[in-house]
Amino acid sequence: MRKMIRVLLIMLLSLLPVTLIHADSAHVVFENYSDFMSDEEYRQLDEDLAQIKENYDIDIYFVYDTSITDSEKGVEEFAKDFLAKNGSASNNVVIAMSESFYYIQASGPASSEVIKNDEAIFDRFYSRASKLSDSDPSAFSEGIRAAYQYVVQLINAKVYESDAPVSEMKALVNDYSDLFTDSQEEKLNRRLQRIKDKYGFDAVVVTTDSFNGMSARDYADDFYDYSQYSDDGIVFILNMSERTWYVSTKGKAIDYFTDYGINAIFEEMSEDLYDGKYYDAFVVYADQVETYIEHGMNGNIVDVDNDIERKPRFGIFNVVISAIVGAVSSLATALGLRSKMKNTARQVGARNYVVRDSFNINGASDMLVNRHVSRVRRQRRDDTFRHSGPSHPSGGGSSFHTSSSGSSHGGHGGHF
Repeated sequence: MRKMIRVLLIMLLSLLPVTLIHADSAHVVFENYSDFMSDEEYRQLDEDLAQIKENYDIDIYFVYDTSITDSEKGVEEFAKDFLAKNGSASNNVVIAMSESFYYIQASGPASSEVIKNDEAIFDRFYSRASKLSDSDPSAFSEGIRAAYQYVVQLINAKVYESDAPVSEMKALVNDYSDLFTDSQEEKLNRRLQRIKDKYGFDAVVVTTDSFNGMSARDYADDFYDYSQYSDDGIVFILNMSERTWYVSTKGKAIDYFTDYGINAIFEEMSEDLYDGKYYDAFVVYADQVETYIEHGMNGNIVDVDNDIERKPRFGIFNVVISAIVGAVSSLATALGLRSKMKNTARQVGARNYVVRDSFNINGASDMLVNRHVSRVRRQRRDDTFRHSGPSHPSGGGSSFHTSSSGSSHGGHGGHF
């Protein structure tokens, strides 16, 4: 509840001029935040907290104000008054800080759980924020995020139950729609397990016929979180009844699998999904996941301005199209040559074309002088599936959000 702020944090905050940044809708109220966070980080924190309020009915505020009376009693009174005026959800929390003290105030059904863990909440913030430096410029905003994610986790553990299923055995292949044979499921699971063993990433597959009334994003996030997969991983959800797909990422996978990259992976899978070759599609998924992890670990993240060359896949559709194009081209060439020969008459034999005694064979041979083969990369079948967003997001990077368990996730999805 009332705690003295660590000496290092006091030194950091004391460097700030007294210019309180506050808007009516702001959940992060901070003096001259630009000394510690970029405008984009500040905006993203506010958006995350607003989304938490909308999705989970939890109102969380983070306030630093040097005008608060710098005493245990002063910061306590400020926190209680602030929350009384601003908290409007079922559960409300404010982390308030003066120059030397902090106080965490909570109201609602899970308030006792929050207050009981107030030191742990502040530790989540402090342990990350105190590492702020030129070489670690995001530490402060990440400290705030760590604190409010833990608050969400505490509250939801108390009052939230997800409608998403849970994989008790943390299976990497969860085929609820029975799209794979037993042999295919076993082989796909071994393939994904090799990725886990080699890189420490959980690459999960889920097929389902229902999201149980949840959004695709919430279903994917909750399935991954409540099944307690590793901190770094990716899950691909395929809903056959709603013809919907969604990819959720966590930990390092948020950075390695950008929105553009997720779309690109789906496009690589789309032809097999369109043809009902579900096992083949998810083998492609496994191969692409490993490729993206390797690229990410080498600092070569696939994104809008950094795509990777993919092997062309020449299917029956392309064979038919190529044959038709070839036939039309040949016919056009023949007709063109014929049109140039209108001044000739048809001959019944070859006698008129032969010069007497001119045909003399001395010898013949075939010699391959040169050979050049051109390979043209086949364009993706962008018209096979309809995406919920643009096929190639223009902004780059990964959009991310906070799940019901308080974890950060990236993700992207669409319909087919």
